Amino acid sequence: METVRRLAVLLALGAVVSANPVNVQECTLKPVEKNEGVTVVYTTSRVTSGCISRGPIDPNLEVHVLSLKFSDPPKMLELPFSVSAAKGNSQRTVFVVSSNAPYILLKVSVTDHPLTFIHKPRRVYVQGSNSNATVLPESDEELLKWVDEKYGGVSSFAVLDKPSRVHFKVGREPSATPDCIPQPDFDAEQYLETETTSHETESCLGSSGNTGNESHILWLKEALGQAVDLNMKMTCDRGELPQGLPVLLVLKGPRGVLWKIDELPPYTKFLTSGNYSIKTFGLWPVEGTNLSDTKEGLMKEAYLNGFPSIASFTEIPSAKSIILELVRCAEARATTSPRVISPSESSLNEKFQQLLRTFPSWRCMDDAIEVALPRSYLLALKGSISEITLEDPSCRAKENATHFVLSSKLGDCKTQVEENIRAKNQLVLTVASVPDKITVPFQCDLPEKLSLHLCPALDCSLPLSTITVVVNQVTYVQVSFRTTNKESSVQLRDCFLRTPGTASPQPLIHEGTPQGSVQILSSSSMKIDFSFIYKVEEGRWSPPSTTLLCQALLIRPEPHRLEASLDVKLENPNPPPNRGLGISTVLGITFGAFFIGVLLTAALWYIYSHTRPMAKMQPVSTNLPPSESSSTNHSIGSTQSTPCSTSSMA
Repeated sequence: METVRRLAVLLALGAVVSANPVNVQECTLKPVEKNEGVTVVYTTSRVTSGCISRGPIDPNLEVHVLSLKFSDPPKMLELPFSVSAAKGNSQRTVFVVSSNAPYILLKVSVTDHPLTFIHKPRRVYVQGSNSNATVLPESDEELLKWVDEKYGGVSSFAVLDKPSRVHFKVGREPSATPDCIPQPDFDAEQYLETETTSHETESCLGSSGNTGNESHILWLKEALGQAVDLNMKMTCDRGELPQGLPVLLVLKGPRGVLWKIDELPPYTKFLTSGNYSIKTFGLWPVEGTNLSDTKEGLMKEAYLNGFPSIASFTEIPSAKSIILELVRCAEARATTSPRVISPSESSLNEKFQQLLRTFPSWRCMDDAIEVALPRSYLLALKGSISEITLEDPSCRAKENATHFVLSSKLGDCKTQVEENIRAKNQLVLTVASVPDKITVPFQCDLPEKLSLHLCPALDCSLPLSTITVVVNQVTYVQVSFRTTNKESSVQLRDCFLRTPGTASPQPLIHEGTPQGSVQILSSSSMKIDFSFIYKVEEGRWSPPSTTLLCQALLIRPEPHRLEASLDVKLENPNPPPNRGLGISTVLGITFGAFFIGVLLTAALWYIYSHTRPMAKMQPVSTNLPPSESSSTNHSIGSTQSTPCSTSSMA
């Protein structure tokens, strides 16, 4: 029910009142005044200076040195200081605390762990723990030396800049480092976490004053981990909270950050760099947008979205979590708050558009768009959803237990792709209680990508539809980088061919320098065209395929390497020449034919001699002349050895 209530409040908002953009140059950021009711608190483990080491000679003792620094500190200051110990840890712990504040009270909270605080007299006071006041050196260097001589070592040292709360973990494994040598911008995540109230928050309401549409810009320079928790609170110390106060939250962070948004007042819009998720609705990480890397650019984003009043601009060096606290009362801002649009004044179409603008349920993939609309979004609406499609009605969403899910290729379902970086379409919802269909236009940016294309000729304006490289002929290649960040710039570093069966890749470009036949034809911040020749020795046949791989370096906004590959076919224009048969081949064939002929003749003779029928000899006349008889006898005697003669005599 809480989810439904939140959605109902959100859906009650109609179109946000737009304002004329204000010239950025007219706006000068100034430190926020106390009466402006803006406080930014962040949690971090990054300290101004710090170090860790092996610790004192006594293995049952930890000694931690803290130097608390405050710019323009108040006369009296309270600092909550909590200590937690590892389970089963019984070591004694000593904190040596120095501060430049005239009066500071440490309100210590600890459970069953022996603590002792050493501090300056009449400056630092401790409540909730044992303490000893003693004269301490003024400089951090001398203080560290004094503690090292007194205890035989230091477990840790940290300089804390304007902390508003400190949490310390004791009982960790000691460091192997023998000496504690302070390092600037030290990460003390192992044992220390501080809560800091920003004193660098600025604001600019413009020359026309506050129009009621206020924006808050948080620029996080470093995220300690991939995820950063964000909580936005709105309170009123008198009267009631304003109803329908439009607020824009601009979240700029380092590359790869995930914003985990916990709590947002109603009627809040936001822009984020990196990904974000909404804890209240349990959404998966949603891709954000590209935001400028300058103050002026971030303020311009607010102006162009109809929020000309920069109520706060805060740069945060590093953080794990951030809390933005606003003090806003209805009676104090009654003259500037816009009129609240009631649900009856806003159509169901407008409500849905406002809901999905605040909590987008789509994302662009490399070659597709995906929509996953949670069913919980629809509980606050009257009437049931019978169908959800894209602009093409044949592209329907499928319904499961928790979501309406839809996926489509970029070239399908009437999806329009602008400049190869942005996809546009619209959701069309059919609601049983509404005669007209509800349409919600949406767009998303395609992810950054390094691409390789073969070109038909020197002009690479049209990529080839095939991926064929002709052997011993010029091949044209285009390397392009897709991004929505117009300030991005890439450098082509390496390209090579990896062919199956070869020992090593064939380099084309190495460390930005062309190799062999390669020529760089044109080069810009987003595209590089070059040519090469895949050479094969005369008379040899190339493999059927190879792989072209390229690596580029993204220079702006943050340097990192990009890779792309393209599988190509190798085409041999001429078959290898026919050089005829060698003399050894000819002799081999001749001898083989002769041998086969001899064997065949012998086989035929054998068959003939064993299969011919035996015939009887005819009687011979005895009245032959003597000479003829003699001749005949001689002939018979001379032919007895032949098979025919033998057969006749028988």
